[in-house]
Amino acid sequence: MIKNSKRNGSSLQTALYYVRLTTHDSSQLFGQDRAIDDSCDDMQASLADIVAGEMYQAAGSHRGVAVDQWVLEPDALHALIALAEERPNQEVKGKPRMLTSFIAGLKAATAKRINLMRNQPGSPVWRRSYKEQLIEDETMLARLRKKLDDSSNVVISG
Repeated sequence: MIKNSKRNGSSLQTALYYVRLTTHDSSQLFGQDRAIDDSCDDMQASLADIVAGEMYQAAGSHRGVAVDQWVLEPDALHALIALAEERPNQEVKGKPRMLTSFIAGLKAATAKRINLMRNQPGSPVWRRSYKEQLIEDETMLARLRKKLDDSSNVVISG
């Protein structure tokens, strides 16, 4: 869903993306599947708190990036992220640099803090890449918001 507006002769584009980050080897770092086990140990809760804290901090420190809604599951982070960029009218192929930069910073910050807590410096926390999907219309946005709201194995949401 891209909205265009003109400001000072340049084009301001706003796009909303659905992003999914998965843990390395799909390990359940942030809790157990609620359908299997309703308990969550202190370490997993602390790791989930690290991701939550970094989500709030990263969203506030990246100009042009806003986190609309997010959910942390035992093995993945799902988020709706809005990007507002000023650039000349041109088509950009591939992943937007602003989104890639935001995700890279989030993954680096969370991995560093999680590895310090686990006493495993340099260990992989997240899968190497991430999945992103441009939200094209209001119907798709409503469906994704409902999916995030209805997640059955949510550890933390924001």
